[in-house]
Amino acid sequence: MIGAKGLPMPSSRKLVELEALRGIAAITVLVHHFMLGFTPRLHGLSYPDQPWSLFGTPAFALVNGSAAVVVFFVLSGFVLSLRVLRTGSAEVAALAALKRWPRLAGPVILTNAMAGGAMAAGLFSNPAVAPLVPSKWLAWFYTWPSAGFAETPQSIWEGATTFFTAHSLYNSSLWTMRYEFEGSFLVLIAALLWARLPRFQTPILIALWLAAFIASPYLSPFVVGVALAARHEAGPGRDWTWRGTAAAIVAILLLGGYHEAMVGSRPEGLYAPLAPLAALDPLRLRVVLHTLAAVLSLFLFQRSAPIRRAMSGQVGSTLGFLSFGIYLCQIIVICSASSAVFEATVNWGRGMQIGATFLVTVAGTLALAVPVAIFDRWWMGQVGRLFTLGHARYRARAAASV
Repeated sequence: MIGAKGLPMPSSRKLVELEALRGIAAITVLVHHFMLGFTPRLHGLSYPDQPWSLFGTPAFALVNGSAAVVVFFVLSGFVLSLRVLRTGSAEVAALAALKRWPRLAGPVILTNAMAGGAMAAGLFSNPAVAPLVPSKWLAWFYTWPSAGFAETPQSIWEGATTFFTAHSLYNSSLWTMRYEFEGSFLVLIAALLWARLPRFQTPILIALWLAAFIASPYLSPFVVGVALAARHEAGPGRDWTWRGTAAAIVAILLLGGYHEAMVGSRPEGLYAPLAPLAALDPLRLRVVLHTLAAVLSLFLFQRSAPIRRAMSGQVGSTLGFLSFGIYLCQIIVICSASSAVFEATVNWGRGMQIGATFLVTVAGTLALAVPVAIFDRWWMGQVGRLFTLGHARYRARAAASV
């Protein structure tokens, strides 16, 4: 069993390099959304017949938001399972499960309230701007007539319940929250079974992964995260040589560059030979390839000494701190301030127009992400203290009744 039953315990050093990876994944999603909105032909996902684009090449991995989301899921499985793996405690697992909804809901409700306020004020110009790009993706959001002040309570309610309903009208990025919420319970169960049943660890994880993959492929990366965390807890591995690092980077680009086209659901370019597999189940094929890319990314950030050193300091800490805020705020900015700037600079020439829009997208996202990140850190502390205090009182009452 982990920890108490004799497996070597690693140092308690916070894994800042993995928080950095989370931040880089959030930035990848931001670039992915920006390009879908304002440079869709260069991006290529919604224009697979474009003569030249990133789509269909390994370079697409650098802007592939779908692959970045799978990195989030694997990281969540890794980080959330660590304490349960170390203690084997059902109480620890139960407390983590109880905290999960309020921990996630706080910043989600806050940013959804921002979106509701922007909708109430009529700040979303993306439906009018989308034909100017043109961008099919940009035209999808905030298409209903504003209901004024009523938008705010509606957006708050959606933020509170999206974990159960998967509704994401006010912020399309929230489609991942239901998976984050449900995946959390799967992670805690997997970690507890791993810690409590050492003779059956591998069969248990394989069975849970297979069940998750069949039920909903986006749940399977969480189980993979648990497996990686268990491997990490068993002891540090060797650092990679520069050849191993280079090979991993090439593999990450090849795997992370995969995506089937938005129109036709076929892989194109370098990935066209995978079309027969994609025809069977495009989503599951994509999730498998992106999960492999995510696994290699985690190993890369932990086993490549230069990358680990670079990402273990202030840069990595800042990326991790801002990651959730960047992820939650970007759609709001792209559909309001970014769209407004794109429209206002229509006579500047396309290069200047895209440059100005990108600068506003980055600045606007950071302007919202920083206060959201500050709130998130405060909120996480409040939730932790509340549940720790409640748990201590429960145990005291239980002891007194014996």
